[in-house]
Amino acid sequence: MMEKTKVLHSLRRVEGQLRGIQKMVDEGRPCDEVLAQLVAAHAAIGRIGTDILLNEVGCRVQQDLTPEKELERLERLLLTYSGLK
Repeated sequence: MMEKTKVLHSLRRVEGQLRGIQKMVDEGRPCDEVLAQLVAAHAAIGRIGTDILLNEVGCRVQQDLTPEKELERLERLLLTYSGLK
């Protein structure tokens, strides 16, 4: 797994972005400004997912699994991640 502190830091930044977006909506800010911030938050979440996935694939092969089972596990991770896109 990725360094826990890095993941938590990234997630807290996204949390702050989302709070900012809520404030923008509450203040009645223009739609294009709100959407731009939503796109940025979505991209940040995608980057966190990509970092986690790449770290998992590159660094953590479970030694107790057969190659076929390891491939199935990685395929499940990719399918789960593709739901974020």
